[in-house]
Amino acid sequence: MRLLNKIHLFLFISLSLGLKAQNYQERQKQLEAQKISIKKEIQQINTLINDSRKKSRSLVDELEDIQLKILVRDRLIRVNNSQVNNLNNIISNQNERIADLEVDLKKLKDEYSKIIYSSYKKKSSEMKLMFLFASENVNQAIRRFQYFKQYSKYRKEQADKIVSIQKEISGNIDSLDKRKTEKQNVIKENQSVRQILNQERNQQNTLYNNLLKDQKNYAAEIQEKEKQTKLIDNEIQKLIRLAIAESNNNNSSNFALTPEGRLISSNFELNKGSLPWPVREGIITRRFGTQPHPVVRTTTINSNGISIATSANAIAYSVFEGEVLSVYGFSGSNPGVLIRHGKYISNYQNLSSIFVKKGDKVMANDEIGIVFTNDSTGKTVLKFNIFNELKPENPTIWLAK
Repeated sequence: MRLLNKIHLFLFISLSLGLKAQNYQERQKQLEAQKISIKKEIQQINTLINDSRKKSRSLVDELEDIQLKILVRDRLIRVNNSQVNNLNNIISNQNERIADLEVDLKKLKDEYSKIIYSSYKKKSSEMKLMFLFASENVNQAIRRFQYFKQYSKYRKEQADKIVSIQKEISGNIDSLDKRKTEKQNVIKENQSVRQILNQERNQQNTLYNNLLKDQKNYAAEIQEKEKQTKLIDNEIQKLIRLAIAESNNNNSSNFALTPEGRLISSNFELNKGSLPWPVREGIITRRFGTQPHPVVRTTTINSNGISIATSANAIAYSVFEGEVLSVYGFSGSNPGVLIRHGKYISNYQNLSSIFVKKGDKVMANDEIGIVFTNDSTGKTVLKFNIFNELKPENPTIWLAK
């Protein structure tokens, strides 16, 4: 019974170590995918900033750009740190595995040496024949013959196990060396990223000190822009509220959905986290919710959607099938398009050209229009929202990662 308990314990420990190693490997793949995504984002930021530098740029624009670069590089450093920690776990796990294999190998070799010694003592064919002929009956002779066969088979299996474990040890050592090299490369990369980050922070501080001279003026300008944004948001809410009322012939705050509308709503919900982006390439420059302004740190701003910086002449695409609810234009802003998906609505704001009209049926990835490029700053930014009827939702949890 004790032996059985020991075997169960050994199997449990082996399984636990195997699962732990598998989790570390999977975690490493996830971190590497995150790193690739962040590096791509940094490349896009650099491209967009270089393009916009061809235009006249204000101090605020410079600070917004460098703040965006700092935030993304901070994320890259955090991912690199996670990779180093995870690699330490993988290296530790592999060292433990190698130590366990070496113990197993020693035991197998000790057992095998005993088998060889025993075989040497019984190697004479005459001795085997004498052992068989000494059987009291045919059944005993058959059992003794089978014993020789099983013994020979066991000897070969032990030899194969030794070779297999030796190969596994060699493979683990090779993998361990690769992981150690990978860890050193990540550490070196992090050192390089930190140097660039320090340079950008110094540049940010210099620009910010220059800004302090006129901070009050900039804060007033930002507050005025936020006031204008709020007015536009209110107008969009009015359009949605009007559409809800028309669907109900009353003042209800909920859409009266047809069977088709309920199906589209359900399908839209099922695609949460996997909707295509409204532009082919871009980076989020303003996130959803309340947040400190990236330049004037004493000022708080609120966003009921996200802003996506993209390249000049970028096309805006529908994120899901639906019907164009409204093509709108308000004083102080560029045109936009509202598309209804059952009870959900997607909003594409800051367009220079529009390819659809009210009532049009659209599918996912249909072209909606061209995103506006600001001539003075050189920036091309799409403002994108998702509403659950009147309630704004965070678009980043709906879009594919």
